[in-house]
Amino acid sequence: MVYRIRQTHRDDWEKLRELRLAALQDPVAPVAFFEPYEEAVRLARDEWERRAAGQRSVIFIGETENGTWGGMVGAFARRRLVYVVGVYMLPDHRGTGLAAALMRAAIDWADGLEVRLRVHENNKRAARFYESLGFRPTGGADRDPRDSSLRAYELALRPG
Repeated sequence: MVYRIRQTHRDDWEKLRELRLAALQDPVAPVAFFEPYEEAVRLARDEWERRAAGQRSVIFIGETENGTWGGMVGAFARRRLVYVVGVYMLPDHRGTGLAAALMRAAIDWADGLEVRLRVHENNKRAARFYESLGFRPTGGADRDPRDSSLRAYELALRPG
């Protein structure tokens, strides 16, 4: 499948909302996202427009020739680090190379800064994927806000 990788714009808010809500309802969501579906579904249009416009972050999407979105990767910069968040591929688009293309867009956007992300300890597939891109554990971890017995581990891709 051929994808056009691009950043979202304010006018993309409805498609972004649809993709994010699909991500939060996916069976892997409990180990991939900290934002509950019940909160996201109640967000106002202006919040979705803000997210799509990239006022605090950037969201890259993979769009097919017919305009269908297959997945997304978000990124934001803070203190000379770039954080990748909200990585999601619709089931029909998994294994197509889209995730790697979107991650490459986020890494390129980082422009030589260190890139960090968190992966839930029960999301082994995602951990293997990030490691295949060169991400390595930093030793940092956060507790899962829904289950304090579980952790999300920090991985980093260092420049050079």
